Amino acid sequence: TVCDPDLACMALNCDPLAQCDGNATTPQCVCPTGYSGDGQTCVDVDECATDQDDCDVNAQCTNTQGGFACACNEGYQGDGKSCTDVDECAAGTHACSANADCSNTVGGYTCACKSGYSGDGFGCTDDDECMLGTANCSANANCTNTPGSFTCACKSGYSGDGVTCTDVNECTNGSNNCSTNATCTNTAGSFTCACNT
Repeated sequence: TVCDPDLACMALNCDPLAQCDGNATTPQCVCPTGYSGDGQTCVDVDECATDQDDCDVNAQCTNTQGGFACACNEGYQGDGKSCTDVDECAAGTHACSANADCSNTVGGYTCACKSGYSGDGFGCTDDDECMLGTANCSANANCTNTPGSFTCACKSGYSGDGVTCTDVNECTNGSNNCSTNATCTNTAGSFTCACNT
């Protein structure tokens, strides 16, 4: 706003940004809100640097000519004067691996690879427990790697759940193929046949 064209105001030589109060007892130049000075010179006030803004504690303040603007920090949402945490995990806006667990934090989130996977949470690769020797399969079982885990299966001649395998006595359970004229002898995981003399 320029000065009032009133002659008294014009004689004051107000700053182009200033307003002239010609109705005052003594006409004077007045800087508008957001500026400081004597009216003949008006300088922008940096509300951000002088803590005159009302931005949220979780927002960035940007000075503008005659004012300021507030914008919520990354990980927060709102109008800048009021900012609330964004739950990236619940919103599905995180960058965690499909094989990781996402945990919301104030203003962000963390990623941690699930059990059976290794990595930084953003990239997770399958652990081969069988190759690494971290599987708890019995020595008499076969270990098979699966995505994020493993399975154990007892070897032929053994029975159990793969974690515990006990020898099958083929001689007593009738699962041997020895001749009726032979003697069956149980061995670890198998059996032998020897003809009777």
